[in-house]
Amino acid sequence: HAPEPQMSIIDVPRVGDQSRIACKVQHRCFSAPPVLSLRGIPGTDRIIDSLVSDGIWERTTERTWKVEESHNQVECTVRYSGGQSAKSELLLHVECPYEDIKMVEPPGEMTEGVAKSIICSVSYKCKTNTPTIEWNYSDMQNLVKHQKISSSTYTTESNLTFIGSLGDNGKPLTCIAQFVAGGTSDSSVLQIKKYEEPVGEELNEKDTFRVLPADVPFKFSALTRSCVVIPCSFQDNEDELMTRGIWYKKTGGLVYHNARTSVLDHFKDRTRIMGNLNEGDCSLEVDDIKPFENGPFCFYAEKGLKKYRFNNSCVFIAMKASPDKPVMSSVPAEVNAGSSVTVSCSVSHTCSSHPPEFSWSVPFINNELSDTLLSRGVWKRTSTITFVVAGGDGLKNLTCTAIFWREKKQDSTVTLIVQGTLKHQMEKSVPVVIPVLLLVVILLAVVFGIFFWRKRKNTDGLRPPPRPEKRRTEEDRVGWQNARKSFWNRFSRRQNNLADLSVSYLNNTEMVACNKHFTKQSFPSPKRNQRRPAPPTPEDSYVYGNI
Repeated sequence: HAPEPQMSIIDVPRVGDQSRIACKVQHRCFSAPPVLSLRGIPGTDRIIDSLVSDGIWERTTERTWKVEESHNQVECTVRYSGGQSAKSELLLHVECPYEDIKMVEPPGEMTEGVAKSIICSVSYKCKTNTPTIEWNYSDMQNLVKHQKISSSTYTTESNLTFIGSLGDNGKPLTCIAQFVAGGTSDSSVLQIKKYEEPVGEELNEKDTFRVLPADVPFKFSALTRSCVVIPCSFQDNEDELMTRGIWYKKTGGLVYHNARTSVLDHFKDRTRIMGNLNEGDCSLEVDDIKPFENGPFCFYAEKGLKKYRFNNSCVFIAMKASPDKPVMSSVPAEVNAGSSVTVSCSVSHTCSSHPPEFSWSVPFINNELSDTLLSRGVWKRTSTITFVVAGGDGLKNLTCTAIFWREKKQDSTVTLIVQGTLKHQMEKSVPVVIPVLLLVVILLAVVFGIFFWRKRKNTDGLRPPPRPEKRRTEEDRVGWQNARKSFWNRFSRRQNNLADLSVSYLNNTEMVACNKHFTKQSFPSPKRNQRRPAPPTPEDSYVYGNI
């Protein structure tokens, strides 16, 4: 048999780089050396012949090629001059290198509540090694894009819409690219500044406006993708009523107008005035608010052809990517199984038209909802439940989840120590077990009574005839029948004819005869010589057959 060639990798195969692989075999025929051929990867070959020892030569074929992702296996075949051949296979575990992820443009200085796009990008080889990019901030819009740069080079880009608060100032913003075999990250320190109320004219219109006082907060918070109701009120002492209320962006464009065609396209069907202008309420609802819709938004009104502007009528929307965390009332550290516990869960919000809902991790007896106005436009919704502690001693979690408009969620959890489960189960089962046991006892008594009654009734019936060698005498039989008479039959006054039935063997136990005779029931008599019934006649005998 021809010996198999030996294969080895000279350089580590990395996608996009050049690598070398060798296939060699030893032989003793220098004049007609074997032929080596490689299959599975394209490249250029170099043949090397070397003397190993006296009379033993080694031929090596070395191939250089550019590694690709699809190169998985190489096959080497050797053919000798005599016609024999052999082959070997080698698996190529190609590596897929990647570069360090980079934050394309650091966030720099930002204003609280103002969204900014921050991009992280990473380049890598192998499509199968596509990474996932994660950020250390959640609940923020993140768009991921994959792109092919060349035959073996790819990039993945993550565009995060970051919304910072004053509490994020000085904290790192980090993006992490996670590959199959490792990861890379990049960070930047956040610089968040407070929003300051602008000083200057609120309207840049050339028209002449009459000025009225208004009450609109210069800054108001909103949860992205949810809704916000911006509080707005004004004073007007004139008898003529306002005919139209208008909200607009300070940078240009109408946000709300009762003529829908005048509103900016991306605000259409998402804004409305919640209050009654005739009562001085100009509150504005913006539904499904987007991260970049900070404003400022300003309000003015019209009375026919007259336009009215208002002092303090512009508001800046400070966005929040995550809702506030619910706050739970205090509960006892230790509770008994089966006891009732009352607990409350509350959360603040600025969407009074669609307040949040609550879900609990335990079934409850009742649930009361209440709303409290904390400050202008800021509400607190509270859910108060009463529940029965379930059995199971040990640590149990009680979780309250606040579900905001358009499905954003936030939860809060407390831990309870449950005890007394066995006692609770026993107390709970006693009212049920006792009636069941009584019912079982009564049923058993009835069943056993029926069983013994039927058994006694069956024993009063016919018995099989005795074997011939154990036949009783006529006197013994009559005495035995008299002993079997019922106690009540002895005192019965009914004069019914009774039929006595006797069974006996005939003809050496091969035939059975059944004799019957009728008698009247006898009663005790002072006469000593009581008349006995006549013996059975042949007509009263019946042969039943062979045994």
